[in-house]
Amino acid sequence: MNSYSIFDAHCDTLCHIVDKGGNVIENSWSVDKKRMLTYKKYTQIFACYIDPQYHNAPKARFEKLYEAYKAQDFSGINPIMSLEGGEVIESIEDVDYLNECGIKCIALTWNNTNKIAGGVADPDSGLTEFGKSVIRRMEELGILVDVSHLNDKSFYDVASVATRPIIATHSNSRTICSHRRNLTDDMFKIIRESGGCAGLNLHTSFLADDDNGTIDDAIKHIEHFMSLDGVDAIGMGSDFDGIPRNPEGINGVGELYRLFDKLEEIGTPKDAIDKISHANFERVFGVV
Repeated sequence: MNSYSIFDAHCDTLCHIVDKGGNVIENSWSVDKKRMLTYKKYTQIFACYIDPQYHNAPKARFEKLYEAYKAQDFSGINPIMSLEGGEVIESIEDVDYLNECGIKCIALTWNNTNKIAGGVADPDSGLTEFGKSVIRRMEELGILVDVSHLNDKSFYDVASVATRPIIATHSNSRTICSHRRNLTDDMFKIIRESGGCAGLNLHTSFLADDDNGTIDDAIKHIEHFMSLDGVDAIGMGSDFDGIPRNPEGINGVGELYRLFDKLEEIGTPKDAIDKISHANFERVFGVV
């Protein structure tokens, strides 16, 4: 058995299960239980991603994903469910509904703007008054706010009203790779100071400006965040099954260990590796 414990804060495998058929036990995609069970412990956040093609009926799409989640055999791993895209939320009562379904964190937008906030495709929109009330209710219920996919204005708006830890489940460093989906140093520091965490995204275009990110590029993002006094605020957010291709050498969850082996090879302390691989997000989500 692999010696690492893993907490991965984002995958899109539920969409594959619904749209392509199959299950979480074993499949040809990037995430399945057979490979997760090769680790000492595995926590996986499964995103209910509301693709824009479903924005005419977002709740119906969510319900399909939710039913697929409930139908899976997760024995042996620790599953958590998230919502990616706040189009499901038409009223504050919808936040209560999502809480009852077991949603533990919500990415307020995908790339598009909605009733809550502005996505990265629309740099001028900010957090709305409705969005502020959504955040207040989320925090009352213990649902974490995920700022991945927000534009810069909305990020700072969220930071100004949030009172609990802020997370970016799958976002990298904009200093290392200038993609608009990545976090500036200031954003990362705000997340760190809130007690939250940023999850390393393995999308090759978010790892390197040449769109061909590698394990070495992933290490550069980790080292940069650590240089910002961020060892307690870095985690994993692979985005497996939601990215066009995986970095060479990390072909799905079964090969994530290679990233941590590389960190060990370059002299990263074991306690820091443990924090990045699982402990930081475990703290934020209260996972034992």
